[in-house]
Amino acid sequence: MKGSVIGRRYARALFQLGVEGGSASGIAEELDLLTDEILGAPELERVLFTPTHPRSERAEVMVAICERLETSDEIRGFGLLLVNANRAAFLPEVRDALRELVERAAGRVEAEITSARALESAEVDRLRATLSERVGAEVTLKLEVDPELLGGVVARVGDLLIDGSVRNQLRTLRGALRKEGA
Repeated sequence: MKGSVIGRRYARALFQLGVEGGSASGIAEELDLLTDEILGAPELERVLFTPTHPRSERAEVMVAICERLETSDEIRGFGLLLVNANRAAFLPEVRDALRELVERAAGRVEAEITSARALESAEVDRLRATLSERVGAEVTLKLEVDPELLGGVVARVGDLLIDGSVRNQLRTLRGALRKEGA
């Protein structure tokens, strides 16, 4: 899971609140809306994410945004909690971590795949199937190309990192040779 410990902690609490209320995905969708609204307006972001404005002013702004978006009491309360704790700047991290929790609960995870070249369709399908079997969940792939890998693939699924790149293999070989020579 990405993000800071604080962002993940808030996301877990909000996820649990959603589970208890019967709709963790609904809470996640509302948090998406709130976060997108704030990040889409630099002035709102500046006011809410920096404690230079009085806490009461930031709280009023958060309530106004939540009322305009017609968010649930849970999201409004959560937004106010972040403002009062001077942690509103963690909102994007909380949103991302909450999305990941909701996806995992639904049996889906995202894998970030970096390869030295664009992968062919059959390679992508094999990689998806292999990763799905390894992590025991439906895997969606986010593909990137990095020619500096020289060859091979690096896969990251949550905290799991599988580095099958030629660059890593050469680095490992270099370390082994240095150890042998010492």
